[in-house]
Amino acid sequence: MPRKSGDRAFRKPHGRRVRTLSARSVGRYFRARMANEVRDIAIDATIRAAAPHQRTRSPQRTKIVIKEEDLREKVRVGKTSIACVFVVDASGSMGAMKRMESAKGAVFSLLINAYQHRDKVGLVAFRGENAEVLLPLCSSFLLAKKMLEELPTGGRTPLAAGLAKGLEMLLNECRKNKDVIPMLVLISDGRANVPLNKNGGSGGKGAAGGIAGGIAGGMKSEILRISEKLLENGIRTVVIDAERSDKSLMRLGFCREIAEHSGGKYYHITDLTADKVYSVVSREHFEALESFKA
Repeated sequence: MPRKSGDRAFRKPHGRRVRTLSARSVGRYFRARMANEVRDIAIDATIRAAAPHQRTRSPQRTKIVIKEEDLREKVRVGKTSIACVFVVDASGSMGAMKRMESAKGAVFSLLINAYQHRDKVGLVAFRGENAEVLLPLCSSFLLAKKMLEELPTGGRTPLAAGLAKGLEMLLNECRKNKDVIPMLVLISDGRANVPLNKNGGSGGKGAAGGIAGGIAGGMKSEILRISEKLLENGIRTVVIDAERSDKSLMRLGFCREIAEHSGGKYYHITDLTADKVYSVVSREHFEALESFKA
């Protein structure tokens, strides 16, 4: 069960930078290991591994003989960060402004910690015919406050375009920083009614355009294909379903299926508040960091 947003013991761990194994030859060298292909040689550990065999390898003790089985690789640690993109439904369906305000409040809360911990937060809104980047990935509270003064809402629901734009932003960030943990948070009722490839869909080329070209038939197919792309690219996905839970109404949204196809987490929250959104995302941040420590 998710903990309540007022639980300080739960909120405290958010955003802290944790040591992770660096994928590159950067970071502090803290131990050595054997490896099939040694790219970053740990000279001290290699010499220690070879030392017990020198009497037989070099009887005159005039040199150190090192063999392939002695080679050790450096294991380095760096400090990882999270890049979190909110993809928010700003269409004219009921509760659009509430979704936007809740996301805005959560973004501000995350940025308070992001300033100290290198995390980045961005926001994409989708409405009308396409998706728009309201806040590029950043760690600046002041920049976010300036760019998020106005939150446009209204129009149709181009859900696929929003997902594609969020994916594109995170892939660009991953290319810049190999050690970042990418996360996408979707807030929507899932009631899509605009296809991605209509009039260019996301309004751009790159990752989104490539996805559009490879999708065959129908909005649902588009949406689920992009969801699978999130999974394939290792993007941690959080889906907050804001569709009304009235038992007399048929559930029409795609949110649960998006979570399933992206390998993400699903939350159904009809009474959205900034605090509830922040609580969910904080929990996911913490679990993402813990998984990297394992």
